[in-house]
Formats: sequence, structure tokens, C-alpha cells
Amino acid sequence: MSSYKKVLESTKKAKTIASHITALGKIRAKTEDDVLLGKIDKAIGSLQGAHAKATKGKSTPTFLDKATDQSVKDMIEHCKRAVSIDKPEWQVIAERNGWAPKT
Repeated sequence: MSSYKKVLESTKKAKTIASHITALGKIRAKTEDDVLLGKIDKAIGSLQGAHAKATKGKSTPTFLDKATDQSVKDMIEHCKRAVSIDKPEWQVIAERNGWAPKT
């Protein structure tokens, strides 16, 4: 399963913010997509900031796919676009770097 699909699946599960951060960190460690890495980093940073500011409800499960945070939304939209073109992650990265299949 691609990192894009893993992100989307993870955001649809009810988890605490700390668990979402952990799950995204695990996906981050396995992807080679620099764009996805940047979007995960921004989303994690935003989630960490929100988690640190929270005075209550830290253990309340939430769905990231319902988040209003722009960095989380950007990460989800990037993954939805990548999944919709139905190409393996390696091909997305290769094409972004100028590779094209022989015709």
C-alpha cells in the first residue's frame, strides 16, 4: 500500500492527537516522496502545537480527515490527488523529477 493511502486511512481513524502524530511519523519514515515529507512535517508540527496548547481533551479521540487545520488539509488533499492518479509512489516521484515512460 502506498504512503498516500496509508495517510488517508490513518486520518479516517479515531485516535488521540498523540497517536495521529505517531502514525504520521511512521509513514514519514517509509516514504521517499519529498513533497509528502514536507506536508507530513507541517501537519505534525501543527498537531504538536495544538496538542501542547490543549489544557483538556488530550486523550479524546478525533478524526484528522475532519480537521480544520490548513496543513492537515493540505496533506490530505495531496494524498487524495496522488491516489486518484493511481500510480505507484516511485512513479510519481520519478515523473516529478523528469522521468517519462518510453513511448
